[in-house]
Amino acid sequence: MSGVLPNLLVAGVPKAGTGSLFWYLGQHPDICPSAVKEIGFFTPLRREDGVLPSRESYMQHFSHWSGQRYVMEATPNYCYGGDHLRAGIKDTLDRPRIVISLRDPVDRLWSAYTMQRTKGNLRGIRSFEEYVSACEDARRRGESARALAGLSVGMYGEYVPTWLEAFGEDVKVVFRDDLKADPRAVVAELCRWLSIDHRPAESLDYDVRNQTTHALNPAVGRAVFIAKERSEAILSRVPRLRTGLRRAYVRFATGELSESLQPSTRIRLEALYRESNSTVAAALRASGYRSLPLWLEAAEGLPSSRGR
Repeated sequence: MSGVLPNLLVAGVPKAGTGSLFWYLGQHPDICPSAVKEIGFFTPLRREDGVLPSRESYMQHFSHWSGQRYVMEATPNYCYGGDHLRAGIKDTLDRPRIVISLRDPVDRLWSAYTMQRTKGNLRGIRSFEEYVSACEDARRRGESARALAGLSVGMYGEYVPTWLEAFGEDVKVVFRDDLKADPRAVVAELCRWLSIDHRPAESLDYDVRNQTTHALNPAVGRAVFIAKERSEAILSRVPRLRTGLRRAYVRFATGELSESLQPSTRIRLEALYRESNSTVAAALRASGYRSLPLWLEAAEGLPSSRGR
């Protein structure tokens, strides 16, 4: 079998900077990014009866590889895909390095809501509070509809410790807080972890990627999203066209969101996520992580060490 398979996965979580990470790392001369960001090769294994596509079809996404040390793809939904998906990664890839980016689950849930609203996927849901209730109902029923999975995705305690146990030192957890504050430092640290030259991190393009915009008309937003999904393979080969189309969409079809995250809702969600956050904090401490973001430190009841 000819071709190359990835040995670096950005596995999630969604709405935690994975698009930006893929863009930043993909500029490094020792990293070959896939032609399309979200390949989703292992996504079928989220179901126990799921079957993977052929390895040859996976390799086609890296046909432009020219000898770089790392071959990378990024699919955010891998992170909560379960044991069957993790086993599929182990069986298919040769000891891959895996990056997981975490974000305050309350802020991540709000971002997921605004994204799903913009895509027109929340028909009949008129507010964030109604969205949270719908997600809670879906979670109780064990439903996994993507539009209403936002609450469950933020339960990092249900899957992040398992990634750490399954892949050990081959997993690197980063935080969206750090990525937003100092992307150069995060990328430089990832380069050191990957044992590649960290100096290129100083001169990369650190523009934010995949930032949610708010459609003035959700129906228009949904139509644009569907068109983008169908034409991604073409647009990825013509970046100027993709950039131009996005700018036109942002200028003429998006605007400010009139709704905001209410303090009372934040407090309720913080309480809902506290146990999960505590589980993640304990697992990260056990794996050697010393500096955690405030939302994790608050869950474990430790005084903040950041900013000192």
